[in-house]
Amino acid sequence: MIPVRLELKNFLSYGTEAPPLEFDHFDVACLSGGNGEGKSALLDAMTWAVWGEGRKSSGRRKPDEELIRIGTRHMQVSFTFDLEGTRYRVVRSFSRSETGKTTSSDLEFQLQDAEGDGYRPLTGSTQRETQARIEDTLGLDYDTFINSAFLLQGRSDEFTQKSPSQRKEILTRILNLSRYEALEDKARDHWRAAKERQQRAEAEVERLEEALDDVPDWERERDSVEEKIEAQQETLSDLRAKEKELTQERANLEAKAREAESVRESISSLDARIEEHTAQVESLSERIAEAEELLAEQEAVETAYEEYKDLVEKREALEEKRDHHRTLEQKLDQKQSTLKEKRTDVERRIDRLTVEREGFEESLEECKNTLEQRADVEAQIRTVQAARQRLGEQKRIQKRRDRLDERKAEARETIVGARQQLQGEIETLQTQIEKERETLKQKEALEERIEALQEKKMRREALTARMKEIERQGNTLSEAVQERAGQLEAWRDEREREAEELRRFQETDGDVCPTCGTELTDDHRREVVSTLRSDIEDLDSAIDEGQDRLAEQKSERAELRTTYRELREEREALDGVDEALATAKEQYRSLEETAESVASKQETVDELKHQLEEGAFAEDARREWQACQQRLAALRVDPESIETLQNWAAQLDRYRDRLAEIEEAAARREELTRKIEEHEETIEELRTALDEETVAEDLHEDIEELRDQLKDIEFDSDRLTEVRERIQELSEAPDRHNALKNAKQNRDGWQEQRARVEDRLDEAQTEKADLEGTLSDLESALDGKAEVIEEQEALSERVREEEATLNELQQRLGNLEAKLEQADADRDALQAAKEEREEAAAERQRYKHLRTAFGKHGIPSLIIEETLPDIEERANRILDRLTDGRMHVRLDTLKEKKRGGTKETLEIIITDEHGVPRPYETYSGGESFRVNFALRVALAQLLAERSGVRVRTLVIDEGFGTQDEAGIERLVEAIQAIREDFAKILVITHLERLKRAFPVRIEVEKDPSVGSTFELVGA
Repeated sequence: MIPVRLELKNFLSYGTEAPPLEFDHFDVACLSGGNGEGKSALLDAMTWAVWGEGRKSSGRRKPDEELIRIGTRHMQVSFTFDLEGTRYRVVRSFSRSETGKTTSSDLEFQLQDAEGDGYRPLTGSTQRETQARIEDTLGLDYDTFINSAFLLQGRSDEFTQKSPSQRKEILTRILNLSRYEALEDKARDHWRAAKERQQRAEAEVERLEEALDDVPDWERERDSVEEKIEAQQETLSDLRAKEKELTQERANLEAKAREAESVRESISSLDARIEEHTAQVESLSERIAEAEELLAEQEAVETAYEEYKDLVEKREALEEKRDHHRTLEQKLDQKQSTLKEKRTDVERRIDRLTVEREGFEESLEECKNTLEQRADVEAQIRTVQAARQRLGEQKRIQKRRDRLDERKAEARETIVGARQQLQGEIETLQTQIEKERETLKQKEALEERIEALQEKKMRREALTARMKEIERQGNTLSEAVQERAGQLEAWRDEREREAEELRRFQETDGDVCPTCGTELTDDHRREVVSTLRSDIEDLDSAIDEGQDRLAEQKSERAELRTTYRELREEREALDGVDEALATAKEQYRSLEETAESVASKQETVDELKHQLEEGAFAEDARREWQACQQRLAALRVDPESIETLQNWAAQLDRYRDRLAEIEEAAARREELTRKIEEHEETIEELRTALDEETVAEDLHEDIEELRDQLKDIEFDSDRLTEVRERIQELSEAPDRHNALKNAKQNRDGWQEQRARVEDRLDEAQTEKADLEGTLSDLESALDGKAEVIEEQEALSERVREEEATLNELQQRLGNLEAKLEQADADRDALQAAKEEREEAAAERQRYKHLRTAFGKHGIPSLIIEETLPDIEERANRILDRLTDGRMHVRLDTLKEKKRGGTKETLEIIITDEHGVPRPYETYSGGESFRVNFALRVALAQLLAERSGVRVRTLVIDEGFGTQDEAGIERLVEAIQAIREDFAKILVITHLERLKRAFPVRIEVEKDPSVGSTFELVGA
């Protein structure tokens, strides 16, 4: 990384008028200026732009709030740099709201176009993502940068004061060894995957071997089932033929049964028809009789009907008059009700006007009383205005006192805050010390744990060897089991052949021996039978012994498998022992570093307590508090007088409101007098209208007219009742008249219909007699049906049982054949699983070696080992120039333990001119700075030359005040000697004798109004 351009706005002491810093004008430059002018702020701007980090107080996670210029609300830094021939730009900003309660920030990362006339964004969707892209591009983080290429003010010993593990971590990042961590993670993932594959393959091998144990039994059972199926099929064929005959006979009988049932249904239908015809004859006879009866009374029926029609007409005329009379009565009631409501409204209005008039008279009296108070109110207003003027003077004095109280309180808060900060730092450090001391108590237990883990590691190695031996024995035993099973099968086949030959020999009746073709005598027959029986007995004995031996071998193999599983489970429980041992060793090393940290922190606590006891803190705030106290004593104010004046001044608005009320009362008096007169006139007019009944005159006329119309209607309600009662008495006249007409029209037709129905009734009775004869014949033929059905169903049940037996046998045969087919596939799968197990075990071992190689004790450790001599040589070359060969530095990577043995570390050993190693703390400030300078420059050179992204920039901020003239001269010579290793070297100092050594200077000045600015001199 090579700086190109730096632009900053409102950053620390820099305001908005600071010019951009162009790095293209120099290779080596001195950044100079007085203390506090803003030299280091330029370097903080670079690190804040790239990493968001800079100077900050302890306890702060981010420095943003402390970097923005006091009195401003927006800060921005733009930093352009070249990296491996490519130009990048980072723009970071921070803003604070007007109230200061909320803040916001922004970050942009850009890449220059190929044409060089613009930038395209590399910014991520979030600031976290953008920051990660910046660090990935640079290849280093903030801590690595400030521990190598960036010697910050007051932090030149950053690398030297780190713990050994932290120094190794910095070297790891400088050498870009983090890629080996990623490779180690990948190797670990592959190792775990191979381990899972191996475990799955072992389980599959075990499962398949167990699955193949029962194959011979399955083959024997298959042959037996095939014989049973053949016999069952013959039995079933005979039963099915007999069942067919009985089924046909049953079908014939059921057909006759259905025919008989049909005849019964026909007879039942005829019974219904006969019943229906009989009912029709009876109904028609009744109608004919009723018709003849009506025809005999014809004259009386017609006379009653004519009277009924005349009465209905009279009733309708009377009901019409009744409806008209009711309508006129309703209208009359409505008019009378409306007239009553209007008179009530007039009376209510008179009451309301009377009440309003009385209220106006009361208000008029109040106005007169109010106007009498005008002179007293005007005098009170003049008095209150004078009190308000005196109150303003007292308040101005009080405001000055309040401002002084605020400044005094702020100063006190600063003093208390500084004290609390010191106490907080002390408490934090003491808490850390207690925690670290508590952690150190684990050291002895950790040593015991390491010993236990080493024993577990040895136990795991022994288990692995034992498992391999058992696996070898198991493979040998499995081969023997398979060989024994094959031999038994061959012996069984041979016995069957011998038994078959014996049977055939015994069944032979000829004179020729079927085995050898010679004459078959009685002696020869006995000899051959004896020989065959002896062979069969020998084979039976061999088969029994072989089966016993096979069972023993299977039992031994099962025991081996059980033992193997137990050993494997025990070994799996110890799988993480290597990692646990490495972790425990790392924890032990960390505890040793913790012990060193406790001593350092205790020194810091003692120093902070001394500051607290002496009161050596917040001195400016103490002076401010004293000045405020003196000025407050000079400003006197009487609180009781202010309170009295405030009470008087508070009355002004009330008196002014009262005066306004008086003015308003004068205007209201005339208005009230006018309203009272108007109300009295209106009340008198309304009362006159009620007395003379002139209210709603049109309604009076309408009521009289309706009463006349009611008299003109002649409606007799008694006559209407009399007509209704007579109509009720003659209510049956219309029905009887209609029945008479119907009888005249239909009597002859009903007589003809009755004759036809009687003929159909005779035909139905004849058909029923014929069907009853047919039904009797069919019932005789069905006498033996129940016995046939019983016999057929019993035989069908037998057939189903035999079919079920056959299906079960066929299903057993199918299952056995499927098992045997699966056994063939399992043999192939077993071989594949064994090959997979061996391949996974080999792959697991390979990735285990790679994990070790990529781990921090592998290749990275070797690279650091190879790099340390180069760092020593570079540092000693510079240190030799700075000390005239009187000091030497050595980096040791091994340290002897108190209990024997060594451990990895990264110790810095410094020897004086006599070659005697001395602790770093015993050297003077100038000597310590030279050591720190030499080591840091060596690290920066390493960072500039590393593979991948190179940081070819060196920044040295202060530290020269510890050197005498000769020391400064040697430092300048050392810087000039290494200038070819870096593209940019920037030295920051306020010493005049050092500035003269550099022809190019960046001179920084601070203006109280516009802030810091700088000028490039000598470029």
